[in-house]
Amino acid sequence: MTNLEKVGIRVAPFSQRVVLARFGKDPNVALDTRDAMNEFLRAIVEYVGVGNEVQFGGGDEQFVVTLKKHAPPATDRCPLTVDMFA
Repeated sequence: MTNLEKVGIRVAPFSQRVVLARFGKDPNVALDTRDAMNEFLRAIVEYVGVGNEVQFGGGDEQFVVTLKKHAPPATDRCPLTVDMFA
């Protein structure tokens, strides 16, 4: 078994964040973890591509991931500025 076979991507039960975990003999007990949420999401964006969709699954469980770019809400107000020396 290589070292990479002892590494997995999981969702941390308390924080609900995606983590990279290293396991020992027990595949259910992580010896080390680190947050990998941003890397995970960036990889999804790179893999799927904005405006595209990916289908995956097996048997009766089929899924579709569609990626859209979020546009910030339009505003017609000027940004607030503060003159600290007035």
